Amino acid sequence: MARLPQLQQRTIAAAYRRALATRPDSPALIDATGEWSFAQSFEHAMRIAGGLRALGTGHQQPVAVMLDNSARAAITICAVTLGGMIEVPVNTTFRGEFLAHVLRNSHAETLVIEDHYLERIERIAPSLAHLRQIVVAGSATAPGAHALSSRFTLHDLSELEQSAPASPHDAAPEELFAYMYTSGTTGPSKGVRMPHPQAYTMASREEQTRPHEHDRMLLSIPLFHVVGQCFGFYQALIHRVPCVIVPAFVADDFLPTVRRHEITMTTLLGTMATELEALPEHPDDGRSPLEVALMAPVVHDVARFERRFQVQVGTAYGSAEIGLPLVARLGEVRGGECGFAREGFELKIVDREGLPVPTGECGELLVRPVLPHTVMAGYHEQPEQTAEILTADGWLRSGDGFRQDAEGRFHFTDRLRDVIRYRGEYVPSFELERVINEYPGVRESAVVAVPSELAEDEIKAVVAIDAEMRPSHAQLIWFLVDRLPLAMVPRYIEFVDELPKTASRKVIKRELRERGTGGAVWDREAAGIPLS
Repeated sequence: MARLPQLQQRTIAAAYRRALATRPDSPALIDATGEWSFAQSFEHAMRIAGGLRALGTGHQQPVAVMLDNSARAAITICAVTLGGMIEVPVNTTFRGEFLAHVLRNSHAETLVIEDHYLERIERIAPSLAHLRQIVVAGSATAPGAHALSSRFTLHDLSELEQSAPASPHDAAPEELFAYMYTSGTTGPSKGVRMPHPQAYTMASREEQTRPHEHDRMLLSIPLFHVVGQCFGFYQALIHRVPCVIVPAFVADDFLPTVRRHEITMTTLLGTMATELEALPEHPDDGRSPLEVALMAPVVHDVARFERRFQVQVGTAYGSAEIGLPLVARLGEVRGGECGFAREGFELKIVDREGLPVPTGECGELLVRPVLPHTVMAGYHEQPEQTAEILTADGWLRSGDGFRQDAEGRFHFTDRLRDVIRYRGEYVPSFELERVINEYPGVRESAVVAVPSELAEDEIKAVVAIDAEMRPSHAQLIWFLVDRLPLAMVPRYIEFVDELPKTASRKVIKRELRERGTGGAVWDREAAGIPLS
């Protein structure tokens, strides 16, 4: 283990210099099309950077990137940041106004995009006042391209890949790595202004025991997501290990991919680990090269997951806004834990008045960096939203409920926007979901507040279940009665096949709240099971 480098060395250019000095010919990026060494990926990236410069893209100008997972996409992202420009990763599920908002708000004049997304740009083209040129990965004659050619200048990405290489830019600490846009599940996406040291600090595990030089990492999280970038190819670059990139996470194909590519370490976001747990158990589940599974949040029964797959589970907590202030110890993770305070961050948990809460009690987590430029530099062109999250004395509000135990571990309790108040009691939906997920046949669940005939909220649980093991609503209720305070037992239950999710596997709770209590939603009180 080591410590993170000085602030000025927390850049992608510095990480590449170290890789080229020690392991230039070792594999860096691997996908279905081939393999690139650190030297090859660097040279390729600098040619794309040179091509972007030749198109007139200047220092710290934004470049929007809407690419599917591949080694070529990772190299293109590196090209933008190594060239001193600002990357604007675009969610590949966005279309219509969601997509237009990101492109308008970022003021990106250049967009690098897969050819099969061009038709989405065609539909919103009249509203894109800043965009002037489109670089197409694939064919510039794809559907939608002809209509766009009258409004924008179109180029093939392959043209840029043949350009004269640029020189790598050594970014100053205050320079921006990206505008990292939020998912937009609660309103218009906000562009997080992420400095280079913040991106590096999120990606690095230099003060941890893994990755080490013999690791091989698997990336199945979308590259437009901050975790896909920082815990994917950027972390692999910093630690000089191979990164295998697959198009998407597919639970049935996970272990075969791990075995085929000799993967020793991966990151599982959101419900990926839950989907793995839901697969039928097989005697070979633990017979793979996989040794470390980083996940956020962790599954409710960490020990069982570790035994089944013969791995050490790790976790961490952070966001595009606050960086990565919590990291857990490999193999010592408990259910609901997010880890211990990381060096370089001050943390406190406060009540609604901003006063620290006693150990064991819940409140909002606030974060303040010890070093500058290791958290966001505000939301792009959204000063009011920036003021809402940033206090006058430099603390950032996480928007998440936490408690800290006597050992110093931080435990996530709830998104504050998802807080449920039932008859004067605070109900942590995350903790309730963990208990529901223990019931046989339940794959995953989401708990939300719905309107009550009385004051405050009623509790609704939306539960994804296996058809073969479908419980009755009453069976699930009595299971929960034996394990929960009565104030936490849901009144409403809705069984579903799947929970609605974003492309980054986050459950869209807003949609579940909006469904209300009609239709197929079961009402415990109407069924004659009132609790007192």
